[in-house]
Amino acid sequence: MKVPGFLLALVTAAAPLAAQSAPRVATTLPPAELAALETIRKDVWVHWFAGDTAALRRVLGPELIAISPDSPTFQSLEKTLSGSADFKAGGGRLISVAFDSTTIHRFDHVVVMFSHYAVEMESGGKPFTQKGRATEVFVRHQGRWVHTSWHLDVVG
Repeated sequence: MKVPGFLLALVTAAAPLAAQSAPRVATTLPPAELAALETIRKDVWVHWFAGDTAALRRVLGPELIAISPDSPTFQSLEKTLSGSADFKAGGGRLISVAFDSTTIHRFDHVVVMFSHYAVEMESGGKPFTQKGRATEVFVRHQGRWVHTSWHLDVVG
């Protein structure tokens, strides 16, 4: 008969939680902090296309999960660095990258950036433009922002 009493106590304790609304998230950042995150975001893209794996290691988390439109699997930090080096070694180069419609959600030490991106590159001697949506996650750790994941898709 102890089990029903335990279940009653559990249900009673959890009932107030079910009635609570989800917490609101901050959708703005101080201008200097937003500018710093936008710089880190752009630098990651520039470093990736430049094959600068040392610079990428300084800002990407070791637990990186990268989801790209051209890969059926999640990519780790090592696979991401390898892809960057391979792109550069294959003669690829970045022409430009731009972001618009950026929206942020801040949860204490975590910022999620949602945006549209347009990247112009050259691969195999041919120019190529890719446009899509990006969701990028940054975590504030030991006083600095670390880029821990992204999910990219392509929009027609």
